[in-house]
Amino acid sequence: MFGFLKINQEATRDEVQAEFVERVTDAAEDFVRAAGSTGAALDYSLASVSALDEALEAAHLGTLALTPMQTVGAAAYLYEVARRAYGGLYEVCDDEDPVVLVCGEPEAEVCFCAIAKVERRIRYGASEAIPPYFELFRAAMEEGQAQTIR
Repeated sequence: MFGFLKINQEATRDEVQAEFVERVTDAAEDFVRAAGSTGAALDYSLASVSALDEALEAAHLGTLALTPMQTVGAAAYLYEVARRAYGGLYEVCDDEDPVVLVCGEPEAEVCFCAIAKVERRIRYGASEAIPPYFELFRAAMEEGQAQTIR
């Protein structure tokens, strides 16, 4: 998935993370450009999660056409909102969410999985709304609860 799984045995952890951040941000920006026609205010703020949801509703209704990579970019946007607010590291996970954001201290790690959720939001509509999902992540972070948010 756009080189996330590229292995560089010589790279340090910081170099790998910097590359992840760059690639996630690039994917998010591609989505932001595509969603521009919806008028969604996508500025990476916590408040913009609702604007993301509105853009994904347009994709669900067919008024916003997204390529598969732009759909991943929508998840990347959600990851970047979370990372910019709470920090964290990108990690390789599984087939459903090949890349996840892991935040929190070691005793309270929150694994945030956005790719499959964004795909479900586009496929199934409002029943898979993003703001309540993101609120689960925020609550886990604020309460220091180690969990995986899928």
